[in-house]
Amino acid sequence: MGWRREAAPLLVLLATMAALPFLVGESDVYLANDFLITALFAMSFNLLLGQAGMLSFGHAAFYGLGAYTVALLYSKLGVPIVPGILAAPLVAGVMALAIGFFVVRLEGMYFAMLSLSFAQLIFSVVSSWYSFTGGDNGLPVSPPDWLLPTNAYYYFTLAVVSVCIGLLFLVRRSTFGAALAAIRENPQRAAYLGLNVRVYQLAAFVLAGALAGVAGSLRSPLQQMAFPSLLYWTQSADPVLMTLAGGVGAFIGPIVGAALFVLLTFVVTSHTDYPLFAFGAVVLVLVLFLPKGIVGTVEGWWDRRRAKPAPATPPQAAHAAAQQEGSRP
Repeated sequence: MGWRREAAPLLVLLATMAALPFLVGESDVYLANDFLITALFAMSFNLLLGQAGMLSFGHAAFYGLGAYTVALLYSKLGVPIVPGILAAPLVAGVMALAIGFFVVRLEGMYFAMLSLSFAQLIFSVVSSWYSFTGGDNGLPVSPPDWLLPTNAYYYFTLAVVSVCIGLLFLVRRSTFGAALAAIRENPQRAAYLGLNVRVYQLAAFVLAGALAGVAGSLRSPLQQMAFPSLLYWTQSADPVLMTLAGGVGAFIGPIVGAALFVLLTFVVTSHTDYPLFAFGAVVLVLVLFLPKGIVGTVEGWWDRRRAKPAPATPPQAAHAAAQQEGSRP
């Protein structure tokens, strides 16, 4: 797919998000902020699944570590949240490197389950270490005065998320992204062609973990708390469902899935305590009837429509008929 076709919807989306605070109220801006962070979390996961073909069930570990990096630096050392947000991808990336060293040696469901095991181990430490992480009580985070207004933090989040999405776009269009796609399609053939499969997979795992850490670092100041639930296994299910709903491999698929997820969560929580169950049911329907996801289905329809030959005009049809008649013996 051409880069213009992938970039155009992103530019339209970012322009729309930039204008949003002038069009809606403060509560809607908060919801839009939630969407931006959720979309980045989902897109970081799609780098693994959609680009590299690696299904992780423990992606929330890096999301939560990003949130706790900001919270710990703020509550224990008094570090403002902006330096904390800069430190979050480093912490999450280092942890992803340590975990990835082991998990990339496995494939398929073994990879998924080992990543889940590591994530649950980190969750157990965070949720039980009351003297350091606050345990189940979490840790408070307070943005500086210049970021306290809803609109101010929204534009800060939009700027950070835009940079991260731009980075993901460049990765997708780079030789590194092409190598990941080759490994996804056929790891054995990629290795035969000279690619070090494990090194590329580890690099993708670290980059995805670091970007998930950025998303988490934006989450804790938004809700002004970091809770262990951000690292729990159900949190890891969110990007999986969003990516499936939007379309695995489609660059903007996770963004569409995140929009659907945030909207359904907002609507469903007013009627039930199980928004994830409701979203899972929606994803099940989408997988059954739109197996390529929303974006994948739309792209497929558009490609078929463009590939369909245009009907011949009357003069063209007459000319073709005359040529056919003249070619007969």
